[in-house]
Amino acid sequence: MNTLQKPHVAMVTFPAMGHSIPSLDLAKLLASHSLAVSYITTHTIAQRLRGLMDKSSQAAALDIQLVGLNPSKAIQCLPEGQESMDLLPQKSGPIVLSFIESLRDPFERWVEEQGIRRPVCILSDLFIDWTVQSAERFGTIRVIFAPCGAFGTSVFHAIFGSITTNTVRKEGDSVIVDGILLSAVKFTKEQMPERLLQLDQADPGIRFLMGKMQSMSKCWGMLVNTFDELEPRYLQHLKNLLNGKPLWSVGPLVPLGCIANQRGKAADISEHKLVQWLDSKSPCSVIYVSFGSQAFLSQEQTQALARGLEASHQPFVWSIKVSPDTVSAESNQEELCASYLPEGFMERDNGLVIWGWAPQLVILSHPSVGAFMSHCGWNSTLESILMGVPMVTWPMFGEQHFNSKLVTEELGIGVQFCQHMDGIPCEDRVEICVRCVLSSEEGTDMRKRAVKYQRLAKESVGGGGSSTLNLQAFVNGMHKLMNCNGEDRIGDGYDLSV
Repeated sequence: MNTLQKPHVAMVTFPAMGHSIPSLDLAKLLASHSLAVSYITTHTIAQRLRGLMDKSSQAAALDIQLVGLNPSKAIQCLPEGQESMDLLPQKSGPIVLSFIESLRDPFERWVEEQGIRRPVCILSDLFIDWTVQSAERFGTIRVIFAPCGAFGTSVFHAIFGSITTNTVRKEGDSVIVDGILLSAVKFTKEQMPERLLQLDQADPGIRFLMGKMQSMSKCWGMLVNTFDELEPRYLQHLKNLLNGKPLWSVGPLVPLGCIANQRGKAADISEHKLVQWLDSKSPCSVIYVSFGSQAFLSQEQTQALARGLEASHQPFVWSIKVSPDTVSAESNQEELCASYLPEGFMERDNGLVIWGWAPQLVILSHPSVGAFMSHCGWNSTLESILMGVPMVTWPMFGEQHFNSKLVTEELGIGVQFCQHMDGIPCEDRVEICVRCVLSSEEGTDMRKRAVKYQRLAKESVGGGGSSTLNLQAFVNGMHKLMNCNGEDRIGDGYDLSV
């Protein structure tokens, strides 16, 4: 089909790999269903994704255009080449927020340059709200993409969605979040970051989240990276919040046919060496340890975790990353990381340490891997579910706390051993949790439940599955919109549902 005959969707993404990767997976899905997709991101992330995207997209003849935006030099507020959250020092939040706002003008200039190929839809990351005004300016619709799950999005909205209503209250040792499905969700105080309890509107991060959650209703519909069978109650809650506007669950956005090192950066270990090491271990005996692209452990945290892993006497694969705060161009990352570990740890050969990025899907899909120690970022959580691997969780920030609660308490496929970015793992707790998941009857039950959700996840994206049908309904809606003119395109009565 000629590009001009396809509905053109402009996908505006948030500059962090945890958002960029599922957005790219979604872009590929949409393009494989006869949509033309412009993937809008920063110049840095576009460069990082280009090789990965071009190879797979060209092979499948997908109509995806990577568009890297740069603000004008007058408002450039991030170092050139570092316009991605995982490349920045840990306390760069306020600068990043300003940078995100500065991308609106170059995006709107890009839209103006499209001429007759202007997008019928702006598909905006949930955490970018200036797209409300951009959609209004160009007379198009705004659809939100939530790269996090329905539960995490629901809790975030309950906390930040209203300026005047205080939905968070303390009751003894518990924290209650009201307004989710006409009931409340109970957290322990440890499960809720103190920052979210105080809601100081002078805090730039709090103001940022309030603005994003309050803009959620200003959309035409919403795509969510989850599947109906995983979070039915919270998907229903989001549907209620949208007041009849369509909601499509289209996850898990993980490349099922691509269990290889094809998400994120290039791996810092050869796949052959990794698989050879995993092949030498017993089934379900290995724990994989990784905390994503934005969480970096201190020396004290690293050593406590290392001692706990050693005490468990279970083999492990550990992906260790060092904060950009401590790395210079002259640094030897391996030497730097090794200095964080207990004396003699590497020589004792208890596991496999990977310095930097690891091929996560390759590891999780291997039969010897029986548990995943994770920060509970939503991408990692879905990958673990899709591979049928139970979790040992250490949520650190954002909705990771809510994801961990979902995994450990509602789904029953994991156990939590630590929390918060500055938490120090208890070595005994690490040992107990690792042994629990890998070698106890309770862990066997977790694995059975994880395999059940694995089956449901695969069915959801298979022929006739819930996510497949939802995706097709969204695509059909985009074709209908392309054939509309003027006010019909943005009128409140337009039906984009299944």
